[in-house]
Amino acid sequence: AAPNEKRNMKISALPLSLLVALPSYTSAASCLASLTRFNLAFRGRCRYDDVLGRIADEVAKTEACEGVTAENELIALLGVTTVEGAQGKVYSMCEGLFQAEKADEFLPFPDISEQGPQFDKQYYDGNTYWNEQYETNVENRVPYLKNEAANRLDIDAANVEDVYDGIAKSGGIQFPGGLSNFQDDDGNICDLRAVMCCWASDRQANDNNGNCAKAYDTNCVDADPGDNTDICYVDMSRSGGSAHVDAGFALYPGDNNDGEGSVHCHGFAWSQDEQHHTSRFFGNNLFFVSMYDHMSQRGYVRNIPGAPMCGCVEKMPVVTRSDCTQVDVSEVFSIDYAGTDIEFSRVPGYLKIAFNACQGLGANNNLEEYYKRLERNGHATAEELARLQTYIVGNNNCPSATASFVETMGFEYI
Repeated sequence: AAPNEKRNMKISALPLSLLVALPSYTSAASCLASLTRFNLAFRGRCRYDDVLGRIADEVAKTEACEGVTAENELIALLGVTTVEGAQGKVYSMCEGLFQAEKADEFLPFPDISEQGPQFDKQYYDGNTYWNEQYETNVENRVPYLKNEAANRLDIDAANVEDVYDGIAKSGGIQFPGGLSNFQDDDGNICDLRAVMCCWASDRQANDNNGNCAKAYDTNCVDADPGDNTDICYVDMSRSGGSAHVDAGFALYPGDNNDGEGSVHCHGFAWSQDEQHHTSRFFGNNLFFVSMYDHMSQRGYVRNIPGAPMCGCVEKMPVVTRSDCTQVDVSEVFSIDYAGTDIEFSRVPGYLKIAFNACQGLGANNNLEEYYKRLERNGHATAEELARLQTYIVGNNNCPSATASFVETMGFEYI
């Protein structure tokens, strides 16, 4: 089904335990039900406060609702007896809508490359021709076309541009949670709800990013991305499915030419609230950060040895910092009533997804600072933030982080 196709989800009964021993507000019939049928659209989120606000607007202008509060009217429409019951019913209805939408309308992630999940796994490990090739004019190039280069990224990964233009900004993309790069030890999606990519190479010229330049066969063979971080170390035991070893580590005691060379890291994070837009559209954010913005637009490819190119932050190299992208979403929902049935739906054509630099507490375009904002606003816990900061340790903190890690390995850091 098309990403913007309208989804309907009817209310479902709440567990009896939610309704017992709670104060009753009203048993009156709905005043808006006198309209027999209505569709009340509103821009915002599918959540109790926004639904209540739209009901309030309608109650205020409906003669039959004189003297009725919006809260009591919503309770009556939903067929419950308490505010808590109404809050639970709205949450349940929104969850049903979102789950059906994700299953039926979101683009399956393997459909982007059209080469299956194994290709996607290898891509996110830093392999496949998307990562390993660069544009070339060598005489034995394949295919050989006179005066035309081979291994052109805009041709080999043309689907990426198509998905960005046609789906990513106006429809959902499923997150590839089946890939081990994006699973915790229990097989669940990233425990800290944060993903980071780190690139070690640049394969595309003339995009004002990295130092790949024409002629490709002389100036892009071993080109570097724009440097934005310092790698402290890689613990290969945390990403065995990508490193293909059970254990091992690599230390990078210096930076740039004295350390790992130029490396670029960029990530994103999402809320612990599964109905928050950052959680609903984190598949879109993964696509944008990895395939569109950095590979297609900048030509950034390849992984840091011993680590995946992209994965849960817990599986990635320990670094000083990372850039960050957030999704900002605008959508329109509708409260649909007919007879005795009430439904929520998302109005087609109004979903707009924008990809912007993360707005953090102390700095923007910074994954750690964005996570601090998530914690401040109740979308992550203080304990989760502290754990994230063991993987993104802050500028100039590599020596202490590396020393602590080496000691856990039974060595002394000199």
